Amino acid sequence: MSFTPPFCPHRHCPTHRIGFAAPSPWFHRRGTRPTQVVGPVPVFSCLVCRRGFSHRTFGIDYWTHRTVDYRDIQNLLVGGSGLRQSCRTLGVSPRLLANRHTRLARQSLALQAQFLQDFRLRESLVFDGFESFVYSQFFPDNLNLLVTSASQFVLGFNAAVLRRKGRMTDRQKVQRTEIEKGYRAPGNDIYRSSLEMLNFGCQIAFESRALPIHIFSDEHHEYARALAQLQLFAQWREEGLLVHSTTSSKAARTLDNPLFPVNYLDRQLRKDLAEHVRETVRFARRLEFSLERAAIHLVHHNFFKVYRSRLTGEDRKITHAQQAGLDGQEIRRRRETMFRHRAFWWRESLADWQWEIWNRKTGIPIHPVTPLAKHLRAA
Repeated sequence: MSFTPPFCPHRHCPTHRIGFAAPSPWFHRRGTRPTQVVGPVPVFSCLVCRRGFSHRTFGIDYWTHRTVDYRDIQNLLVGGSGLRQSCRTLGVSPRLLANRHTRLARQSLALQAQFLQDFRLRESLVFDGFESFVYSQFFPDNLNLLVTSASQFVLGFNAAVLRRKGRMTDRQKVQRTEIEKGYRAPGNDIYRSSLEMLNFGCQIAFESRALPIHIFSDEHHEYARALAQLQLFAQWREEGLLVHSTTSSKAARTLDNPLFPVNYLDRQLRKDLAEHVRETVRFARRLEFSLERAAIHLVHHNFFKVYRSRLTGEDRKITHAQQAGLDGQEIRRRRETMFRHRAFWWRESLADWQWEIWNRKTGIPIHPVTPLAKHLRAA
């Protein structure tokens, strides 16, 4: 089957831009090159920027020497398997699987960004944090989750690095003091990350014309402070276009609780991702890679997992994204594309929180940069 490249993969080439009227023909076929992985691969050169590329440049497995089924990787990750347990099941090395997790996370972020362009909000929003830790318990982190109230569709999330709190022994207090000589978590990180995510939610509501909008959260004072600092919040609140309701985090986590969507996601993250299971040795070593795995899980929750497992008939096949109003056929088509065609971040309409996860901008600088981390950053 003859392959026709859709665009030049080099982002500085004019033919790469969406909407650019490329000359015809804009590329030249240069034959094939042999590979041990997939056999002969078609090779091309761009007539505009004079740079070369191949068929594999547009695939999710570019620059790889072994093919692994990404569906198996996704199912193992969201099924509670740790990195090394998954490696034993797939027969691969931790370095290879960590690289595939990164690729799959970027494909997941691109899938979410594509659907958010056409998404129209028609329900309330629920916002809360999910707390875990990375590297050691001296580095807690908080995932801010923004979820729709009825369909439990995850709109977005980001992370805040926290300072260790709670009861500590004298030895632990001394150890924390020594650690903080190298790095101390900013005191306002929950406020900063909450402001970013709540602003993202308000923009979606404004573009969807879903005003007035109701935002539910717990009684954390940083959430109210962040909402108060939104440019439009004061005006919207005075005009009754934005209502902020709080519920105690100690209230029973039942279906009647307004915070049920985020409480449900908290349980799923604890249950499905090995690194977040309480009292486990399978904790995350680096924050940026933990966020990538969370992105895979939450996109799986949106577009792969059924909305309610106890439903019967055709309703049992409905995903959370369909329940939120997205087209089921388009979801199935793009899910298949996600496992084959490479997503280029400069061609996707990524939100700020997605761009930060894609480019690993959220991290803890005290963590050592291992050879594996250097390898993944170059992928």
